[in-house]
Amino acid sequence: MADDEVSRNLKSMDELDFKAWNTADWHGLFAHLHTDDVLVEVHGQPPTHGIDAHIDAMKALVQAGGGTPAQVTSHPITFGSGEWTCVVGEFAGGGRMVTVAKWRDGAIAEEYIWI
Repeated sequence: MADDEVSRNLKSMDELDFKAWNTADWHGLFAHLHTDDVLVEVHGQPPTHGIDAHIDAMKALVQAGGGTPAQVTSHPITFGSGEWTCVVGEFAGGGRMVTVAKWRDGAIAEEYIWI
């Protein structure tokens, strides 16, 4: 059963990056794939609490980068255990990010991102 949970969560992470993030679908799929009370820490910055704060922080990050999300093109490394997943995302034009996520009921409850 744990492998099924990990597989489902990794598939959802693909949806999060390739669909929600790449299209800036903040209040649709992006919000749906996070819990309302999500805790998110990005690159050692102070954490955000709640989906609205996370969306605001991601919008600010995108604006600082020119207004369009850097497109995630692949997840060459993915693994997980139980309620935790780890994904390496590669950006178009170079660069990578690592996301460690704790899932609850099919949505991210905690997320740690290094860019």
